[in-house]
Amino acid sequence: MHISCSQPQLLQAVQKVHRAVATTTTLPALTGILFQAEENMLTLQGTDLDLGIIYSFPVEVLTPGELLLPARIFTEMVRRLPPTNLSLQALPDNTVEITYMQSRVHLNSFDPSQFPSLPDIEGNISLEVDLNIIKDAVRKVSIATSSDDLRSILSGILLEIKPDGTQFNLVATDTHRLAVYRGPLAGVTSNEPVNALIGSRSLNELARLLPGEEGQVQITVGSSQIFARYENLKMYARLLDGKFPHYRQVIPQSYVTKVKVATRDLLETTERATLLARDEIKSRSYIIFLQVDETLKITSEAAEVGHLEEELAAQIEGEPLTLALNGRYLLETLRIIDTEEVILELSAPLKPVVVKPDGEDNYFCLILPVRINTTPENNSPGV
Repeated sequence: MHISCSQPQLLQAVQKVHRAVATTTTLPALTGILFQAEENMLTLQGTDLDLGIIYSFPVEVLTPGELLLPARIFTEMVRRLPPTNLSLQALPDNTVEITYMQSRVHLNSFDPSQFPSLPDIEGNISLEVDLNIIKDAVRKVSIATSSDDLRSILSGILLEIKPDGTQFNLVATDTHRLAVYRGPLAGVTSNEPVNALIGSRSLNELARLLPGEEGQVQITVGSSQIFARYENLKMYARLLDGKFPHYRQVIPQSYVTKVKVATRDLLETTERATLLARDEIKSRSYIIFLQVDETLKITSEAAEVGHLEEELAAQIEGEPLTLALNGRYLLETLRIIDTEEVILELSAPLKPVVVKPDGEDNYFCLILPVRINTTPENNSPGV
């Protein structure tokens, strides 16, 4: 293989594909990026067997062929090269020569035949979603995923499509909170319902790879994998095994108290309250108190740190209510809400609090309160 291309183009491509490369594996080929050159097009592939990214861009192909290069060192080397034209040429001794200006670098390569074949795009259901909608949905839902690898279904995001094919839902929960996003579909090829559990890492990588502009990404749902395609970018991900919790059962159908407050004011107060709400006992850490009466009062304290009490002007409907929350969960929710005001819907001291942007009905995050005056290990109910 022998190609010529610009350093900025190559760096952009390598950085996209590198995100799917395995970091720890017993298979050396999975730590590499596969380069395939033919018909003046260079295609890069990277995978860890759970996630795969394929990216193509036009280059000058002097000799078609393929190379498998170690991803980490090659990416770092390309990043440090000057922004000029480069030449990549495979040599008979299983090395690659990178030539630029009057300089050259030799890197060892792997055997390309050891790289696993990525699956073909297949599935009964294909849908199209606007780029900005899917990026917004993933950003707002992924905050509720679990980082506990022992319960993989809670590290995933549920994709639901109703039989009418007009709307999709993204849902995530870690049993302490639940995030739901409802968005319109730009198109769908089947009226079959969809319930696909996708790893949050895969969807976050897709959102990161997609540009912030107008357009649609095509998503195909297979029996065990999901595929996404946008222009010269393709991504596939294995679906997670397991049954997602019956989340609709915990969504409150009514509330007794409604609070409308400025998002920035509540965010900044929660930041200060959470800063003080630290405790050596993990289950008591980050607990803040919300007291709703004529105003919204936020309090927190830790014996060895200090005490905070702040009142916020708010529009309040319904009954006075006091409850305790994990301030970190509230903080993460407020940070992804884009409206100037936020709505809190409360039902009881131990019933879920619904947090949603004012004037928008396509997203909400449900946060379970913390049980007060009980043993630490029983502080919080679960979804």
